[in-house]
Amino acid sequence: MTTSHVALPDLPGRQWVDGSCHCENVSFSIALTQNLTISMCNCGICYKSGHQELMMPEEFFVLHRGQEFLKPYRFGTKIADHTFCVVCGIMPFYRPRSHPEGFFSVNARCLESLDFADSIEYAEFDGKNWEQSISAGQHKLTE
Repeated sequence: MTTSHVALPDLPGRQWVDGSCHCENVSFSIALTQNLTISMCNCGICYKSGHQELMMPEEFFVLHRGQEFLKPYRFGTKIADHTFCVVCGIMPFYRPRSHPEGFFSVNARCLESLDFADSIEYAEFDGKNWEQSISAGQHKLTE
C-alpha cells in the first residue's frame, strides 16, 4: 500500500508508517519515533481482537480514506470509541477511554512494518482491572 494523495508533513525524529485494515478500505499513516512502546492489554476487547496498542497523539495520525467504512462500538462506560471496518471486521485504531480526546490507540498489527525501529518495548497493561491499572500508572504512551 502506498501513502494516499495527502502530503504528510516532515516531522524531525519521526518516520511515517502506513497502516490499514485487512481489506484496505480504511488506510492511515502514523508518525513514529525509532523507540516504540507497544501496550499489550488483557481487557476483553483488546485480548480477543489481538489489538497491540501504539498510543499516538492525534497530530501524528492521518486517516487517508475509509471513514465511511468505520463502525463505532461502545460498551461499559461508553467513553472509548472503538472503530471497526464494516467490511473485514478489523479494529485498526480507536479513541481510548484513557485519552478520549487528542489521541488514537493504533493497532500495531495493522501497520505495514516496524522494521525501522531501533527498539520496541512491550508493556503489559491489566485492562481487566482498568481503574486500578490507570491509578498505578501502568498505561504507557508511545514516544
